[in-house]
Amino acid sequence: MIHRAPWMLVGCALAFAAAVGCDSGKTVYVKRGAGMLGLEGNVGDERVLADGTRVIIVDEMPSKAKEKGDGAAVKFIEYGDPEPAWTGGPLTMSAVPLAVPTKKKEPPPKDFEPRKELGGGRVRYQAIMPEHVLSNLIECLRNKEYAPFYEQMLADETRTAYDSVGGVTAFEAWAEANREPLLVFLNRMGSSWAGSQVIPMQVSKLRIRYSLDKRDIPNVRFHYVEISMEHGGCRLAMVQ
Repeated sequence: MIHRAPWMLVGCALAFAAAVGCDSGKTVYVKRGAGMLGLEGNVGDERVLADGTRVIIVDEMPSKAKEKGDGAAVKFIEYGDPEPAWTGGPLTMSAVPLAVPTKKKEPPPKDFEPRKELGGGRVRYQAIMPEHVLSNLIECLRNKEYAPFYEQMLADETRTAYDSVGGVTAFEAWAEANREPLLVFLNRMGSSWAGSQVIPMQVSKLRIRYSLDKRDIPNVRFHYVEISMEHGGCRLAMVQ
């Protein structure tokens, strides 16, 4: 009774093998422990089926063998292990690979300061957003910090133009002559930055113009500022 169930499974498997071309009087080898079929007969066990086919349980399948006495080639079937599971990555039920989680982008530093006093009378200006340029220009005019702003916050093209007419001295002269109306304009633009009164327009690939709608504020003399994206941040290109 113990070996009857395995031999029944062997018989079923070999009945299928005979249907696909096993000739009577031939020997068929079946590997012991044939995966999902549950063939667990002892190595060396034999059985002759009704059509004359000999069934032999083996430990390893022979690569080539011949039937004793007639020299005919031996036919054999190997019932191997089931196909290995998919290892190419996680799959959905529809076999579509799931998106591989990507590393989250680092948030901007919380301690970013557009203007920072370094000690010894030195000031560092920097801007990563257009509004930082506006706030830095306001601080520059209030504190009269023209030299550091000139070196750190002017766009390359603007500074080159000033260099040709006197450099930081020419910039300081312009800023001093227009200091009050500039502060009125910049403060009004800053207070309306997120509203409809500030109108952005792309001037070039790396340059944006921010205009102030002056229909209700005719006393403001200046019209717009242009911000250039360069050196990994924002710089002042023009105030008109």
